[in-house]
Amino acid sequence: MDTFVEQIVVKRKSIKDFAIIFFSIIAAFIVAAIIFLVALPFLGMIAFLLLAGMGYGLWWLLTSLNIEYEYSVTNGDIDIDQITAKRKRKRIVSVSGAKIESLEPFNQQEYVAKRFDRRVIAAPSLEDPDLWCFSYRSKKNGHTLVVFQPEQRVLEALKLGLSALVLRETNKKTVR
Repeated sequence: MDTFVEQIVVKRKSIKDFAIIFFSIIAAFIVAAIIFLVALPFLGMIAFLLLAGMGYGLWWLLTSLNIEYEYSVTNGDIDIDQITAKRKRKRIVSVSGAKIESLEPFNQQEYVAKRFDRRVIAAPSLEDPDLWCFSYRSKKNGHTLVVFQPEQRVLEALKLGLSALVLRETNKKTVR
């Protein structure tokens, strides 16, 4: 019997995101004031088109900060997609459960010193509780660490594809 489980989590905005929002709006007001005061008498209708274009660009930039992650587990294989502003989807992780080397609760202090070729943060925030991580190796990206926040049903579906050794280690670490 095939198993398919999916979950969507919303990334929380960071201080950096709020700074981008704040400074973008301030810059838009400054540019709009300059267009109205300087360019409007010379350009006329083109100035209004410039304002409309700038408004669209500001809307596009601000909505691009709305990010969601979709975890899809099919028969023990996991795919993680990043959805930007509900208009663009990008696959950031696709790995067979058999290739996963470790699956365990995420402890940020433990992983600071460990070396990985690629780190994928597909969680709302690194400060959230109940974060999990897994690692795997690929020819394209090398040794990869993925941090995510799965629900119990996603974890159980992912465990179906793990090798016996990784499953045993995972079960040991979750009992503690």
